[in-house]
Amino acid sequence: MPARSSSIFPAAAPILRVDGLTVGFGGTAGTQDVLRDIHLTLRPGEILGLVGESGSGKSLLARSLVRLESPARIGAGSILLDGNELCTRTQREMEDLRGRAITLVLQHPERAMDPVFKMQSQFLEVWTSGQDNARRPRKRFFPIIQDMLRSVGIADARRRCRQYPHQWSRGMLQRAQLVMAFSTSPAVLILDEVTSALDPTVCLQTLDAITRLKKTRRTGVILITHDLFVAAEICDRVAVMHQGRIVETGAVDDIFDRPAHAYTRRLVSSTAGPGGPTGVGRS
Repeated sequence: MPARSSSIFPAAAPILRVDGLTVGFGGTAGTQDVLRDIHLTLRPGEILGLVGESGSGKSLLARSLVRLESPARIGAGSILLDGNELCTRTQREMEDLRGRAITLVLQHPERAMDPVFKMQSQFLEVWTSGQDNARRPRKRFFPIIQDMLRSVGIADARRRCRQYPHQWSRGMLQRAQLVMAFSTSPAVLILDEVTSALDPTVCLQTLDAITRLKKTRRTGVILITHDLFVAAEICDRVAVMHQGRIVETGAVDDIFDRPAHAYTRRLVSSTAGPGGPTGVGRS
């Protein structure tokens, strides 16, 4: 596995700060809160792991951070992105921010690709979406796209760009989706189970791609995963979710070697053992 990353901007002020976030679903009996009093911070160049069992609220939190909360609604709290409040933004305003300032990447890359267009066209659509890049000749982006694909282990990038999505493996599409997400240099990138269902080799390639891209882009990354091995390998800090709350946050070594909360201790012990999280990627 690649060496576990460390934040390259450890002293920087948080680029994302979430305070007291509560999210619920409305009904005839009133609103039922699903996420309760969420607090977290993320700094530039940092990878924060968000771990917990299925149903703990990780994906709902991810969608709420980019304001894709319908039918859920934010009931209380604050989401500050580079000092700007997102909870009061309209959906039209959020559409301008998504993909540029804050981006959410989901675990099924094949669903993010249009099957009728070649990969090169889809890369260009992302690269030229910004107002400044839209005025530049499209052919100027070809070498940049190919270089970024090579940087995440996709060989023969020039030929691959002329292919359709169905001609790429799922692992290649996942790394392509990461390249697209990082290409706009968002301040915050949220990755929701992007290594789920990948075989071990492709998982390693994906983790390496995340590490390489975030180092060059100064992007803060929230990596949502149920896989503690992945979190132990790549994250700088870890936040543990349980029943809609973050019950513990700390450095990777503290969470896996010295967990304070009873739920964290159960979570770590359920996967610990020879080569388990407490021994993965950390010397």
